[in-house]
Amino acid sequence: MARNLFDRSYAGLFRPLDHEQYAPPLYLILTKALADTFGYRELVLRFPIFLGGWLGVYGVWKVSKKILDEYWALLPLALLFGNPLVLRYVSEVKPYGLDLGIAALLLALHLRARAFSPWLWLVVGMVCPWLSLPSVFVLAMVGLRGLQYNFPRWIGPIVGWLLSFGLLYVTVLRPSVGSDYLNDFHHDYFLPLVLDGEGLARLGRIGHRFLRLSFGVTWVAQVWGAVLLLVGLFIRPRLSWLLLPLLLVALVSSFQYYSLIDRLLLFVLPGVWLFAAASAQALAGKVGRKPSWAIVGLSLLMAGGGNVWSKYWSPERTSDGRELAALARLPDTYVHPSAVPVVDYYARIHPVTRYRATPVGTTLLDREADAYTILFDVTTDPVTYRQASEAAERAAARGCKAEVRELFRARVVEVRCRARNSDP
Repeated sequence: MARNLFDRSYAGLFRPLDHEQYAPPLYLILTKALADTFGYRELVLRFPIFLGGWLGVYGVWKVSKKILDEYWALLPLALLFGNPLVLRYVSEVKPYGLDLGIAALLLALHLRARAFSPWLWLVVGMVCPWLSLPSVFVLAMVGLRGLQYNFPRWIGPIVGWLLSFGLLYVTVLRPSVGSDYLNDFHHDYFLPLVLDGEGLARLGRIGHRFLRLSFGVTWVAQVWGAVLLLVGLFIRPRLSWLLLPLLLVALVSSFQYYSLIDRLLLFVLPGVWLFAAASAQALAGKVGRKPSWAIVGLSLLMAGGGNVWSKYWSPERTSDGRELAALARLPDTYVHPSAVPVVDYYARIHPVTRYRATPVGTTLLDREADAYTILFDVTTDPVTYRQASEAAERAAARGCKAEVRELFRARVVEVRCRARNSDP
């Protein structure tokens, strides 16, 4: 993403990005403007997404105070702050944290419908998809509810939204729709239309990942969260509109137009958390005093289900970029295509670590030199992992010593061969 920002003009950000990337154009313009002003450092590039995280806090809190009572209003915030995936993606460059923030803000604005006219919604709805693509699902919910309560006044804003999204689709999205690369990558995250054996298995995996994303890694959190969502449909049906963006994105996913991979679903979490908290509050009010304390206890266990406190003594690490870039400066060091993006960023773009004017090159995996090093990144990908292993195996087959050093998600293969005897 940083390579696109650095290499393109502002106008170029309104065209499909290189390197199989996508991000909303207005988000790209904001981030590029900050980076051009303050440098392409990590903190600068991550700032808009970090701001999106705080928009999420504000939006969730405003909605919580509207629909929840007393201490129950704290439960959605606890789920937000205790979610490790949310905390990760509000501190990275990709726009998923901004998706969450804008979705929460739209929910809060929706509850101020009387003070927020449809014509102001026209402006908001035309701008939001250019800042956050998944906002279209939240706007669809707002538009449907607007049509329900005041059909004539909402026709104009909805037509404006459709025109704005149509322009975004034609200029930026259309080239990526149906991409073989993206469809292959996200195949397991499309909702199956046919519920045969494989379809049911995929549906089960998607459902489990969603509960894990929403409520935490513990089975207590996942089961209790699922119970609250199901029970809430019966005891708080008037708030089921909070789940409408989730229903819409699931429908679109079944036609393979949107992936249900975790990071692309962050925008549905505010509505899910708020609905679950409203369900827990209603359930506690319907049972006796002692059972209500059990509901509070289970909800507290759900709020802590992300085990986020473990990050304090074992901080999360997501990249080996700086170390790989430093190694790339050494002689006879070659960069596998998997490591090119991050090495290129630190070697060519980062204002402190850059040391070359042209992008780093790639290399074939097999070398005939006596001593060389190959850098691999994202070895969680099976293909990259296999290629890294094969590089060491081929060197060993030539009688060379291949030392493999494991980093967090990277692998360094150092090959040292005996020097060839020279002719007398």
